Formats: sequence, structure tokens, C-alpha cells
Amino acid sequence: MHPNRLPAFLIPSLKIIAVAMVLGWILYRFPENHWRPLLSASKDWRFLFLALSTALLAHLVSFWRWKILLGALGLPMRLIEACRLGFLGSTLNMVSVGSVGGDVFKAVAAARLAPGKRTEVVTSVLVDRAIGLLGLVLVASFSLSLATALSPTMRWIWSAALTLSALGSLALLLVLLFGRWLPTHRFQKLPWIGQIVFRVANSCMVFYGRPWLVVQMIVTSLMVHSLLTTSCWLISIALYHSEPNLIPTLAQHFQAIPPAMAAATLPITPGGVGIQELLIQTLFAEIPEVSSAFSGLVVATTYRAILVVIALIGAVVYLTGNERRLVAQDLSATTNAALGAKTNQE
Repeated sequence: MHPNRLPAFLIPSLKIIAVAMVLGWILYRFPENHWRPLLSASKDWRFLFLALSTALLAHLVSFWRWKILLGALGLPMRLIEACRLGFLGSTLNMVSVGSVGGDVFKAVAAARLAPGKRTEVVTSVLVDRAIGLLGLVLVASFSLSLATALSPTMRWIWSAALTLSALGSLALLLVLLFGRWLPTHRFQKLPWIGQIVFRVANSCMVFYGRPWLVVQMIVTSLMVHSLLTTSCWLISIALYHSEPNLIPTLAQHFQAIPPAMAAATLPITPGGVGIQELLIQTLFAEIPEVSSAFSGLVVATTYRAILVVIALIGAVVYLTGNERRLVAQDLSATTNAALGAKTNQE
């Protein structure tokens, strides 16, 4: 055996150990006082299963969105590979600072499978996350605009969501209409990092002249956050099925959940644990029609538990899949097919 070559069983074993440590850390760090009300509450397991299925579907839609973006960048990827790497990022999001830190690990893992295209792959992860956050603030701003009355806090959140939505939409529109004329080539003159910055900027121009791609990205992002909010509503039904008058409406969930999820992306705590739960409890309390007997904290804790279950599912998917280079094999197959066609014509 070559001295630099590891045994075939060692890398999968290391992956299993690493994933087990991550999942163990997630469970260990989860506040014990959040588990108690969750375990003691009466539950309708049918709606909890629907909530889990809805949240899982939201994750799958987000992975599909990233696959579409990679394809637009000329980086073909199988859907199963997008799901494997997506689940890796989602799982590690729960232990990294903020709720999006796992994207760094996903970008590194994806870049390792795409020799020669690593800058573009990493950029695709960043762009995909930016589109996801834009969809989140769009959902929040639209939901709050439908409210008949808002507290001062909720009105401030609405203003912030509208501002971020306008800025993000304007940036996307500028790239869509004028990306060709933006002077990205000037980045090449920067010392040391010029070529990398140039490739990143060019990758961000993927939306130029592609309105259908923009529509796909925005619609799928809206779907993701609408599904996650609906999952929280189903959790409320499952936990308060014996007291249906306490259950906030779906519209009220849309007023409280998306802003809390947006705040949880800030790099404050691992996976946004604590921040998201506290904000969900606080924002439900800001809605006058929601009864004080309703606990947004218990709902948020149950939602967090569902994310842990999805992390377990993701760990299984990641460990049982086979890695495959994203670009090299697919591009070589395309090149061989093109050469074969040319030979036949000659």
C-alpha cells in the first residue's frame, strides 16, 4: 500500500465519527428547559408528522434551487448529490455560529468535487444563500403588510423587511437588466485577489438576461420559507389540538415566524439556538389577537426538534451516498459526445 494512501474503510469511518459528534453536540447544546415543555405537552402525532414532512420538503426544494443555480453556471450536478451536500450544510448549520454557517462546509465539500471550478461553486453557495434570505424578507414584508394592526415593534420589523426586500430586489434587477455592462473586468487589476474576485463577480452575473432563472430562484425561495412557516403552524395545531381556540391563524404565524428566522441567521449563537426561539415567543406576544396562554416557545422548541430529526435524516443520506466529481466527469462525457458526433459527421 502506498504510504500516503489511506485504507479504503478509513474515510467513511471518519465521516461517521464526525457526523455522530456533530449530532451529539446538537443534542447536548439544546437547552434542557426547552425539552421539558415539549415532552410533557399533549400532542397530535399526525400533525407533527405533517410538520416534519413539510419542513423536509422545504429543505428538498432549497437543494433543488441550488442545483438549478449550479446548472446555470455551467456546473452540472445530480439531484441526489445536491441533496447530500445540502443536508451536510443543513446539519452543520445547527452547530456553526448563526443558522447559515454550515454553508461554508457545504461550499468546501462541493468545491472539492469540482476541480478547476471551485471559485464558481463557492460563489453559487453564497448566491443561493443570498436569494434564500431575499425570499425570507419578501415573505416577512408581504405577511406583515396584510396585518390590520401592528405594534410599534412589528411596524419597525415591517419597515426593515420592506427596506431589505427593496434593496435585494433592486440589486437582482440591476444584474438582470444591466449585468453585461457592469465593469467586472476591472477587478482583475486588484493585486493578489483580482482573478478570484473577477470570477466571483462574473458568477454573480449569471442572472443577466435570464428572467426565467430569476423567477425560478425567487419562487422556490418563497416556497421554502412558506413551507417552513406552515410547518410551525402544523406544530401549533399538534400541540394545542385540545384547545383549538388558542391556535394562532396561519396568517399570524406568517407575521411571527419569518422575521424570527431572519434574525436567527445572525452569527450570535450556534445554529441560532435560543435567538430564534426567543424571537418567536416575543413576536407572537406582539400580536394582540394571540392569546397569552399560547406558548410560542414550545412551538419553536418543537420546530427545533424537527430540525434535529431532519439533521439525522440528512446524516444518513450523506453517509450512504457516493461522492462524484461534479464537473470533471459530466463535462468529459459532454466533450466525448461532441467529439463522437463530429467524427460521425466527417
